[in-house]
Amino acid sequence: MEEERLRILQMLKDGKITVDEGVKLLEALDPGAGGSEPADQPRAKWLKIRVTERGKEKPNVAVNLPLGLVDWALRVGNRFVSLGGTDMNDMGIDLDQLRAALLHGGRGKIIDVVDEDDGDHIEIILE
Repeated sequence: MEEERLRILQMLKDGKITVDEGVKLLEALDPGAGGSEPADQPRAKWLKIRVTERGKEKPNVAVNLPLGLVDWALRVGNRFVSLGGTDMNDMGIDLDQLRAALLHGGRGKIIDVVDEDDGDHIEIILE
């Protein structure tokens, strides 16, 4: 099933299908991941970014973004990213795959990093 999922994401990346078509195809592969999710695993609505300084409990940075806004930014950003001279594909970043993962993934912490130089703790959470 993973091969089919990757094939759908590649078709999405190549522009052969729309995001809505991709969603329908991914949901068809795994009917349990669609609209009939268990009550204890609702889809995330917020992307939360927290940066906390070493030894402190209160974050220096606390940003809460609606997932719909993040989706829009990734969609629009994907069209204009090359205008700034940066090729995200060369960096190994596929914005379409990132969008699909954010929109169809679960909830919870997706990034938890500590900067060893200055000790900042960075968390990105889907809620």
